[in-house]
Amino acid sequence: MNATYLSQHQGMWCQNDEGWINSKTKGLIVVGRSDDTLKQNSERFGATDVYFAIHGMEEIMDYICVSQNRGDGECRAVLFVMLKDGYEFTPKLKEKIASTIYKELWEYCVPQVILSVPDIPYNLNNKRMERIVREIVATNRIPEVNNIKNPECLKYFCDIPELLNYVKK
Repeated sequence: MNATYLSQHQGMWCQNDEGWINSKTKGLIVVGRSDDTLKQNSERFGATDVYFAIHGMEEIMDYICVSQNRGDGECRAVLFVMLKDGYEFTPKLKEKIASTIYKELWEYCVPQVILSVPDIPYNLNNKRMERIVREIVATNRIPEVNNIKNPECLKYFCDIPELLNYVKK
């Protein structure tokens, strides 16, 4: 925690979110929540950046992007996509998704893992449940969740070899 939040400015907590101070009102505007921050290749970016890049792709119905942390401090972004009816998740489509993110953002924002799932979890307020998916990716267990619209979909984020093998390295 010290290295992450307290090393940039001596004795001050630095969340590394961007913010502005309104010169008239002295109000503070903070852009980006740390919950949504992904870290990969020592670069930080938001899940919403990835969402923006792929939002217009005709094949994709929905998506959720989370970070996966390894015990040695390494992190990577994992993108799950839900395809529209009539589309199949192929290596060619996976490359198209990666290429689209690369073109819209930059190479460090392309998730190291891109997978297809049949459904994306939402809470009762219609927000993607990134924290829950991140927890499942980290533990390979489904936590107790009360405010979810579609709890049956959480099983799709368990027992994925590409994710299990990363933790074991």
